Amino acid sequence: MASRPVSAQHLKAGADYLKALRALGLNPNFLGWGWDIASAQWTLVLVTSIIDAGGPLALNKLLFHAYNAEATPKEISPFIVRIFSSEIIPDDFYLLGEKNLRIDTVNGERSELPPIENIQRTFLGVELEMINSYQNLPLKKLKYIERRKAWNRFKGNVERLAA
Repeated sequence: MASRPVSAQHLKAGADYLKALRALGLNPNFLGWGWDIASAQWTLVLVTSIIDAGGPLALNKLLFHAYNAEATPKEISPFIVRIFSSEIIPDDFYLLGEKNLRIDTVNGERSELPPIENIQRTFLGVELEMINSYQNLPLKKLKYIERRKAWNRFKGNVERLAA
C-alpha cells in the first residue's frame, strides 16, 4: 500500500475531535485517519472499549448528539467516523501509535529501537498509517465495570449538552 498523507485540515480537525471527545469523557484507545478502500475517501477510525458497555448504535447516536450540540468540530461529520471495539482489534494494531517501541519477535518483549518512520495496516477495508493517527493508549484491558463507568460518564455529558 502506498503512503497517502492526510491534509493539514483533516489532521487539525481530527486533533480537535480528539480533544472534544476527551472533554466529553471518552478517551479512545485509538483515533486516526484511514483511507476507506470501498468508498475511496478518508474516514476517522475510533477504537474504544466503552462501545462494549453501551453498544455501537447507542455510541453512534451519542456522537450524532454531540455533533448536533456543537460539542465536536463541524469538520468531522459523524457519518465519516468508523467505530470499533477494542475487543476485536488485534494486539499488533496498537503498534500504529508506538513510534519508538517494537515487539522483539524472539522474546516477545517490548524494547526501545530506533524511531519508526511509519507503520501501515489494512484493517476491515480501511488502510491506516501511524503518521495519520493521534493517540494510542496502553494495551491495558478495562474491566467491565470500568467500561460501564466510562460509558455512563460520556453518555451523561452528551445528554446534558443535547438537553
